Amino acid sequence: MTRIYLVRHAQSEGNLYRRAHGRYDSLVTPQGYAQLEALKRRFADIPVDVVYASPLFRTRTTAAAICGPKHIPMYTLDDLMEIGCGPWEDRTWGDIRYHDRAQLINFNQHIERWHVEGAETPEHVRERMLRALDTIARECSGMTVAAVSHGMASRILLGTLQGMSLREISEKLPHGDNTAVSLIEYEDGRGRVVFANDASHLSEAISTFAHQNWWRGGHEIELRFAPLDLNREEDAALYQLCRAEGWMSSHGAMNHFDGQGFLEQAKRCQAAYPEALLAAYDGDAFAGLLQLDTETDSAQGAGRVPFVYMSPSFRKRGAGIQLVGEAVSRFRRLGRRSIRLRCAVENETAQNFYRRCGFQKIGTDEKAPVALDVLELPIGF
Repeated sequence: MTRIYLVRHAQSEGNLYRRAHGRYDSLVTPQGYAQLEALKRRFADIPVDVVYASPLFRTRTTAAAICGPKHIPMYTLDDLMEIGCGPWEDRTWGDIRYHDRAQLINFNQHIERWHVEGAETPEHVRERMLRALDTIARECSGMTVAAVSHGMASRILLGTLQGMSLREISEKLPHGDNTAVSLIEYEDGRGRVVFANDASHLSEAISTFAHQNWWRGGHEIELRFAPLDLNREEDAALYQLCRAEGWMSSHGAMNHFDGQGFLEQAKRCQAAYPEALLAAYDGDAFAGLLQLDTETDSAQGAGRVPFVYMSPSFRKRGAGIQLVGEAVSRFRRLGRRSIRLRCAVENETAQNFYRRCGFQKIGTDEKAPVALDVLELPIGF
């Protein structure tokens, strides 16, 4: 008999930024690394002979937390990959909900009905995940193995091993938290689930699911982004309004505020990159604004974010991180290795937010009229 611990990867960008990451390769978040420390402690006294992982960064990094301390080998296996989302890849869940609501409902609640042209089918995921088990059991007969995979792929496999149809999986089998552990005993071509989706090693502070509601069927703010055009009077007015309100919120007064200067800067950003100004919406409700500067730090391989703004009604509701995620996605497509922004020294709320996102201080802006820290977030592999 082969014992296989099936592990979901640690929290990665898609989980945090609320984006569809199937085959898209994304980084592990700061919270994800805290989860890996907990996973490492969980497996400290569990004998494991070998570790397998899907070839994506988030699964290989999770696998390293198990195999590294034990000095055992890790192998990649394509069959352990997440469901391929095709044209949904790296889109925000809010954008998908807005433009393809019926299929998103199917994805979350009726996986047997989910069909997106160009995406992998759930049936194919089931077939290859069963093949992955067979491969591992054949190559590691009689051993104890850890296999690191993904949320939907693992859910389909665990349900199938328990005799469920795809419809029953959607109805009866809960989702597993990041780094959730399941145990499968595999013998004579058949697998038995001993336990599934156990995340008892995670405290509430570092659990992904403790801070999200989508998996319970509850409402989650999931943003979509649409470009502004500063040549349109109403878009320019919206930008200036956000700039002024954002300045007042950050500094408590309008001293040194240069509305015309900010507008001219934004127009230069838009001239270099047509979608440099992005309005964020929750459905049709305006939620915030993101400004990108593709020129200022390009020689250092960085993208600059001159302005991040959340509408007052959306503040302190956990949605701001999705603005950071949109910036990460766009600058990564442009080949940038990091993102830089400036943050007022006295703005403790923003400073704490950016630290949680993984930004670190790399300097100060000596030319600014107010005290500003320069913060940087690595986004390269």
